[in-house]
Amino acid sequence: MTEIPAEEVRIPRRAREALARHEEVVVLNRERPAYVIVNPEDHARMGRPPRRGRPLREALGILANAAPPDPSFAADMEKVLGTVGPAPGDPWAPS
Repeated sequence: MTEIPAEEVRIPRRAREALARHEEVVVLNRERPAYVIVNPEDHARMGRPPRRGRPLREALGILANAAPPDPSFAADMEKVLGTVGPAPGDPWAPS
């Protein structure tokens, strides 16, 4: 966790009052949430925030149980590429 001195931050009175009531304060940047400020007591009670995504072991288990690729998939893709013609030399060039 990064800590900064209070004198580097200006928190409006209504935000301080909301924090005193143990309400979360959402800071908006261009009308989109950028930060959430919480009362330090509430933060201590929450513990570690939940991790995003799946644990690696679970993700590997999902992949291990997935259906294997079709053996003729590569041949089918070669046929598709043959019907559409060669790829451009520079795919990002203006057409």
